[in-house]
Amino acid sequence: MPAGGRSIRTKQCLRIQRRLAALESELETTRERVRRLENTLREAVRTADDVSIGGPCSCGESLLLVRDRTLYCPECRYRRTV
Repeated sequence: MPAGGRSIRTKQCLRIQRRLAALESELETTRERVRRLENTLREAVRTADDVSIGGPCSCGESLLLVRDRTLYCPECRYRRTV
């Protein structure tokens, strides 16, 4: 293999390593943000009157809220009495 080919591969590997490091950092930031949001939501639901959190909505964008025997998705507005 010519020396130039190794140089190109080295540069590609370095670029991939930098991108991977950036993605790992972004993932950790997102994990921390989700944890904070979960803690905030847990406390908001705990203090709200007669509200609980159900499973994921079929839209995939939100969890269902349960109140007064009704499932409700705040994202797609799905609503169903249980």
